[in-house]
Amino acid sequence: MLRGDLSPAAASRRSHRPPAPLVSAALAALATLVAACGGQPTISAAQVGVPSGGHPRTLASATYSTSPDGGIYVNPDPIHVTLMGRIPMGPLAEQLHAQKAWAPLAGLGDLTAVGFRLTNAGLAGSSPELDDLQIASSSWATCEAGAAAALCPPGVSRSTFNQFYYPAYPLAGLSTVAIDGSCSVSVDPGQTVTVILIYPPIRSTAYVTWGEYGTFAVALPLGGAVTDATQLRANICVPPDTTQGT
Repeated sequence: MLRGDLSPAAASRRSHRPPAPLVSAALAALATLVAACGGQPTISAAQVGVPSGGHPRTLASATYSTSPDGGIYVNPDPIHVTLMGRIPMGPLAEQLHAQKAWAPLAGLGDLTAVGFRLTNAGLAGSSPELDDLQIASSSWATCEAGAAAALCPPGVSRSTFNQFYYPAYPLAGLSTVAIDGSCSVSVDPGQTVTVILIYPPIRSTAYVTWGEYGTFAVALPLGGAVTDATQLRANICVPPDTTQGT
């Protein structure tokens, strides 16, 4: 069962997006601040409340195409999602110095975590930018009415909805390899990395639709874990520009 809609606001860019995308001054400043404070802290899943285990089951699978050269060559990369869960906001916000940026989400519940294994099944390395993977969002009218289908939590304001929920892009990313402000990770041919994308709090629901507009969408049941990882790199993810071409 699919809930909500993936937004077409931003085109798919994977590892070959247009140069110099626009971002809000506040988010750009936050990314600069994080970099100035040491960039990507190294943490464990347990430090920020991410459930982990030895061999978590796959909740959903998809193929995510990446390119090292702007689209001339494409790697068909399998994604296996193993976690659709919740983590407390405080520990991760403290690690990333994001308390101020995420303040509008305070009181709305735990953050949402989608954890998956990404394998480069192609013949060339690539650095997919994962910040346009989104959780399907309900419309403001649906949220305001408190409809059962709404994914936004009770009490969300219109301004917070516009900023964080429509579309619902990652706030941050954790990975077994370095991850930058575009949630970009470098993956060599044959390499598998674990990535955990962090989203705003959502209303309790049996399934959540997650994916990339125009490419793939999967229904994720709540639950699962990520493969045991002793060290994870963490970073703020600046949302992709949704104003180009408008």
